[in-house]
Amino acid sequence: MNVKSKNIGEYLVCSQAVIQNAVKQQEQSIKAGNKPRKLGEILLEAGNISRDELDVAVRKQRVDRLRLSPVFGTLSNAELAAISNRFKEVSVEHGKQFIFQDEPDPTLYILASGKVEVYRTTLDGQHLHIAFVEPPEPIGEMGYFQGGIRNASVKAVDNVELLQANYSDLTHYFEYVPRVAHEFMKIVEHRRYETEQIVQANA
Repeated sequence: MNVKSKNIGEYLVCSQAVIQNAVKQQEQSIKAGNKPRKLGEILLEAGNISRDELDVAVRKQRVDRLRLSPVFGTLSNAELAAISNRFKEVSVEHGKQFIFQDEPDPTLYILASGKVEVYRTTLDGQHLHIAFVEPPEPIGEMGYFQGGIRNASVKAVDNVELLQANYSDLTHYFEYVPRVAHEFMKIVEHRRYETEQIVQANA
């Protein structure tokens, strides 16, 4: 499932011409081989919006991104607003690895845009593809039950945007909010099964 979240420009009071100009600057920067720049930051630097306006837009976008997630989609608007404070936005450039197999990393991600690859490295150094993951799926959920130790690696296939939160900030929802706990466990069990099947098939 690939569900695209709204662009930050859709949460800002700016003319279409101003947004389009910022998008062109963003695209030109990427074509030039530079690190991708966020649309909101381009508009802020140009004086088209204020920092407060950008912060409000980011919070609204974050809530909507969490609402699209299969883990948190059953929460009310008030609950989403509360849990959104636990998350922050993270950008990862294409080709960059951001989760490392067998390393501690007590973090849950929600993929907002782009695509990532989940894979394992076998004992003899072979690359074992597990899955491609697209929005609005979670990433890193299995580590919650493994002391934060990653059982696979993840790298960005495209330039990706993620929401990131520490497991400890989400414990209340995973253990005491049945709607969230149920959906979370469904995803964990499904992915555990898929991973085990692939690993066994390549043993």
